[in-house]
Amino acid sequence: MLIASQIERSYQSLKILKGIDLQIQKKEIVVIVGPSGAGKSTLLHILGTLDRPDKGSVWLNGVDVYGLSEAKLAEFRNQQIGFIFQFHNLMAEFTALENVCMPAFIAGRGQQAKVRGQELLQMLGLAKRAHHLPSQLSGGEQQRVAVARALINEPAIVFADEPSGNLDSTNARELHELFLDLRERLGQTFVIVTHDETLAAMADRKIVMQDGYLKQ
Repeated sequence: MLIASQIERSYQSLKILKGIDLQIQKKEIVVIVGPSGAGKSTLLHILGTLDRPDKGSVWLNGVDVYGLSEAKLAEFRNQQIGFIFQFHNLMAEFTALENVCMPAFIAGRGQQAKVRGQELLQMLGLAKRAHHLPSQLSGGEQQRVAVARALINEPAIVFADEPSGNLDSTNARELHELFLDLRERLGQTFVIVTHDETLAAMADRKIVMQDGYLKQ
């Protein structure tokens, strides 16, 4: 599904990624672990098209993503890629349902988005919280809303950067189990950067990153 080849990235004179090769299969849950500063988030942002590599290529479902124009890349990202971050980044003035639907509204899906958004909130146990503002939700509920938002456009792949890093152990475990459930129910593919060894142990594959290299 995803093929990254010889990815390099530097910031000023500091080389962060040093020729990364990586392949991800459909329905895999792949976890990337390693010490702080190893380049994990940088790699995730490049795979997810939030940052561009200095060298190398990323192919997703047969598309050379960095061969696309900026406009086409933004459209591709919206339709094919979901993101979950450590901090949920929900918009405070919008309800849970509106936050979930926002990527679909951007894609012009309108009323269809609300139906899908309700389905996702139901699946994630949040149907009764659909019309609550983020400030009225617990931390775990807010992160599940962020998961639903990542799934609203039925992406090919979801990238998660320390998704349970801001949660207590109970909510973290529930989130980890949710990833497994979504893989089974939706056939969803996940690539997750984490320091959480419990999450790493649940994945199909754990990749260790150190000093800008992958040790598979």
